[in-house]
Amino acid sequence: MSEIDDVIRMLDSMAQGGVSRIKVEASEDVAKGEVKKAYHHGRCDVGSPFATGKLFDLEES
Repeated sequence: MSEIDDVIRMLDSMAQGGVSRIKVEASEDVAKGEVKKAYHHGRCDVGSPFATGKLFDLEES
């Protein structure tokens, strides 16, 4: 239960700090206890082709 309690404390802390949107993803690629934050500006999803500027159907001119 300790890991679950750690996640709940992290989410509570972020919410109390004014974070309005939280997306949680578990990954084997991230070290245990490590947290990564990503910010977005506007309505684009973090990491989406629109947010990264890497549109798959953009024609080069």
